[in-house]
Amino acid sequence: MSEHRSTVARVISVIAATIIALACGTNYAYSAWGPQFAERMKLSSTQSNLIGTSGNLGMYIGGIPVGMLVDRRGPRPGVLVGGGLLMVGYFSMHRAYEGGPGSIALPWLCFFAFMTGIGGASAFSGSIKTSALNWPDHRGTATAFPLSAFGLGAFFFTAISSFAFPDNTSTFLLVLSIGCLGMCYLSVAFLRVVPSAQAYTSVSANEERRSSNPLRVTRSKEGRHSADHPGQEPGTQTRDPHASTALLHKSGGTSEDAETLEASGVDPDETSSLISSSPGDVPYEGSTKTATHHGSPHIDVRGFALLKHTEFYQLWLLLGILTGIGLMTIK
Repeated sequence: MSEHRSTVARVISVIAATIIALACGTNYAYSAWGPQFAERMKLSSTQSNLIGTSGNLGMYIGGIPVGMLVDRRGPRPGVLVGGGLLMVGYFSMHRAYEGGPGSIALPWLCFFAFMTGIGGASAFSGSIKTSALNWPDHRGTATAFPLSAFGLGAFFFTAISSFAFPDNTSTFLLVLSIGCLGMCYLSVAFLRVVPSAQAYTSVSANEERRSSNPLRVTRSKEGRHSADHPGQEPGTQTRDPHASTALLHKSGGTSEDAETLEASGVDPDETSSLISSSPGDVPYEGSTKTATHHGSPHIDVRGFALLKHTEFYQLWLLLGILTGIGLMTIK
């Protein structure tokens, strides 16, 4: 694939991810149809708030398992699962509204709202990952489009409702179910991770010895995966002990480290952080073994090791406070 065609495919993929994100943000539109739904179903204020809270819990609690699904199976399965859950959840709410009071018990209503939350988180994870992997050098710009669409999703659907069918909650819920399903399932055909078109260049032994900065071509994780495993969906995890050992030797690891890594079955490429070294980076002696294995001068800390660092709690508190204020304003 030429560089021009690769760029066009990446742009189309970002547009598809943005459309999917519009459907994922519909959970924040509950305030637009929640009061009418509670009045129709004869629900108290507490019961109505419980339904809305169930939707939020589905989005936030479901983020971890759906993130693991996207990492293992790729972005497309996450979007397909998310679109299906959104359709089932909103359509069930539509049927409950048509049936009137007592047609569906409150626990089931909470469960349907929970499904919409999980569906939004699942499809959104797939769209964000695709945008980030397709533009490794412009992740902030690429992910800004689906992030903005996620926040504007509720406004998008409520604006359509106010013009097309004002004060019609039943039709609005039906449009949410059909619209979310259609936007996710039609856009997923254009949502794919495009492999990098860069190629490795050979360097003679004499030039390598003379050069103080070893040359290396940095490719995205998806590009390396697609080149090594052409028959597998981009964005999925694979384990290749021989490739892991070769990567470790290239990064400066010892033979003992390679044997340990191969025996444990851990792929350093799949478990590496999003921070990648640029061409010409030289590892320094103060970096940890993990950073040396990845060929990056940045110290790589992940998992429960984060709990030992003060910066982790600072970022966690700052992110929680800022996002909490934003959600409070939206609700």
